[in-house]
Amino acid sequence: MNIFYRLKLALMSFALEKDKKGPFDSAALDMWKLPEDAGNDINNSWWFGAYDLEGRSLTLRLGNRNNGMSEVFVMFSDHDGSFYVTEQQLFPQDNAPLRVKNLIPGRDWRVEFEGELTEQYTGKRVAASFAFDYTARLPIFYPVKDGDSYPMAKAFARMKWNRKFFRQLSQSGVGKDGKTYKQVHVEQTGFFKGSMNINGKTINLDMKGARDRAYGKRDWDFMSQHVWIIAATEKGEVLNFSLVSYPHVHNLNVGYMDFGCDRNYSIHDYKMIHWDHNDGKGPDEMVVDMDFTNGMKYRMKCRKQHDLFTPFDGGKFYFHECVGPIEFTRINELGQKECGPAEIKAYGTIEYGWNRDRSRWNEW
Repeated sequence: MNIFYRLKLALMSFALEKDKKGPFDSAALDMWKLPEDAGNDINNSWWFGAYDLEGRSLTLRLGNRNNGMSEVFVMFSDHDGSFYVTEQQLFPQDNAPLRVKNLIPGRDWRVEFEGELTEQYTGKRVAASFAFDYTARLPIFYPVKDGDSYPMAKAFARMKWNRKFFRQLSQSGVGKDGKTYKQVHVEQTGFFKGSMNINGKTINLDMKGARDRAYGKRDWDFMSQHVWIIAATEKGEVLNFSLVSYPHVHNLNVGYMDFGCDRNYSIHDYKMIHWDHNDGKGPDEMVVDMDFTNGMKYRMKCRKQHDLFTPFDGGKFYFHECVGPIEFTRINELGQKECGPAEIKAYGTIEYGWNRDRSRWNEW
């Protein structure tokens, strides 16, 4: 480890720790609205994911911009193996089938949908509607405040610092020029209760999972690739693992978990054990080791069960938005060769994303 890397790591750690001292208002975050003067690259979005261990899941996203359009996807998988998705993913805002309403900032939400879904394996289109209430189980996790600075500082320190680096850092919404509408992204674990009617069948929804609230500058083409995992256990414990690469920085890593501790602990480090770009679809099974700030270490295995292709900005960036079973095993060190049977069972979202320009893909 050379002296220049250590110096950059110390500088980035200091800057990130300084950001933790700034004000944070979770109520204002939940109530944030798009300013009238915001450009079309400013995003205001809501994501919810609810799961049980038998393979039922309901995941959805609503993203609004000042061009009058809403980005929408809804995915529902049931115990019989059926998988319903929204074929149309861009709507005029006044005609979007998905609606979210805040009830208590930082805690409670109401989500409703009425529209058409397509069963992906048969192509059958059906009328569908659902309504559920989300209630938080733990406080909001805001990486800027609650995340360990080391994994992000390490990613920045590994890059070559030059004029291009700092210009792209500014474009990302992190630097000085991006402060007006800088990216804000928070997550929160919670409970989902409600009902769904699909193809004339009524289903009671009583599941666990998480929500995601994000706003600020989001230029899909600026992202190079990403991985985002939300895993929920039968008890409602949640683990998040996030990786993202941009032109100016590769392998930014944040995450948290509350397994057996009823509070969020940030990820400190990770090691990818198995990864395959798979021609821009992502691996059928991803394996990664994670180390958290409470000293717990886990090997995570994610297996894709259902997959929705979701393009953004004309396909400049796209997701493979998947759900499937996720398992965890306690380990003693990252990258250890032997690993026993799974100790924690979960189900959740397995999201892989890529830029259309394959030259920007990198290894994790």
